[in-house]
Amino acid sequence: MAKKIFFPKKPPTTLSFIAKGTKLTGNIEFIGDVLIGGDVSGQILSQANITVEQGGRVEGEIKCQEFIVDGFFKGRLICERLVIQRHGVVDGDVASTSMQIMEGGQFIGLRIKEDISTIQTHGLAAPKEPKNLQLASDPFKTDIP
Repeated sequence: MAKKIFFPKKPPTTLSFIAKGTKLTGNIEFIGDVLIGGDVSGQILSQANITVEQGGRVEGEIKCQEFIVDGFFKGRLICERLVIQRHGVVDGDVASTSMQIMEGGQFIGLRIKEDISTIQTHGLAAPKEPKNLQLASDPFKTDIP
């Protein structure tokens, strides 16, 4: 009798799609892959991959496994692998294990090459609360306490 070989079932992958014309703001967390064609600003956390389509815009902080950009990203990124496609623009600080820029893609900013274990321990910092500022009622007054 022949032995049957079974491969372990992978959990079903989920895909979240943010369509062109959609605008989201805030802290967003995804379990699966994310495809962004619209505008997103804030913190985005995905346990899988995030792709920004041509025409898509993201501003803020992102943590994911793989980040593929064919649109625009500005902010802080923590990922294992970054791929900037030919229409993609990444403007900001990046911590990644690997980075690939296709012809025509643009990277403006600072990249720190990190190993996978270091990247996995990074978290996205909570937004900093603005400090209370004391303003002088007279802008020419110099004795501000």
